[in-house]
Amino acid sequence: MIDYAKIDTTINIGGIAFHQPVTAFTDFIISGLCFFFYWQLTKIPTVSKSGTYWKLFYVFLTCASFVGGCSHAFFAVHQGVGYKSFWFPMQWFNIFSAFCVQLATLHSVLKNSPKKQIWKWSYIIQVIFFSVAVLVFSNFLVVIIYSAIALIPVMVIHFKKKDKEKGSEWIGWGIVILFFTGIVNGTKVSINEYFTYLDIAHVFLVASFSVFYIGIKQKAIS
Repeated sequence: MIDYAKIDTTINIGGIAFHQPVTAFTDFIISGLCFFFYWQLTKIPTVSKSGTYWKLFYVFLTCASFVGGCSHAFFAVHQGVGYKSFWFPMQWFNIFSAFCVQLATLHSVLKNSPKKQIWKWSYIIQVIFFSVAVLVFSNFLVVIIYSAIALIPVMVIHFKKKDKEKGSEWIGWGIVILFFTGIVNGTKVSINEYFTYLDIAHVFLVASFSVFYIGIKQKAIS
């Protein structure tokens, strides 16, 4: 099977080489979109910890997508100190964004749970372990595994609370859509070298973060 993402599609603009231009461009779109969602959430009056963590969720995604776009655009070879100086922050920002989802859940649908402290410490242990694991293994698979461990329970909890907590169902579906990015990246399904599995995954990310926003906004307003 052809890995279309490895085919050179470099373009030159003003003497500057842009590698994987579509992947970088869609990353920058996601970054801008996440910042827009963050900005919209700041306009909704809220003093809840949950609301704060949801806003941080979009802040970390904004940063992750921006440095991710830079890593795709400016490095033809995905090795070396320069590339890793973008790649590692991208992975940590993604991990912290999932951690914020956990904490937002802890202070909303789990706020009255008798196991709240157990959930809290499990989240802390997970984020520390996988943040170190990224550095040790230097593999995106670490983030995929962490996302599954962190977000599947959150998805189940929100679906269970869909009739009691406004917006919970939207958040659950946002996570469902998010996991399609893992399937696309794993199967490497591509249209051509100009729209690879990386770009298709980014389309699912746009859909996921948009659905998340609908649920988060409903929670904030309610």
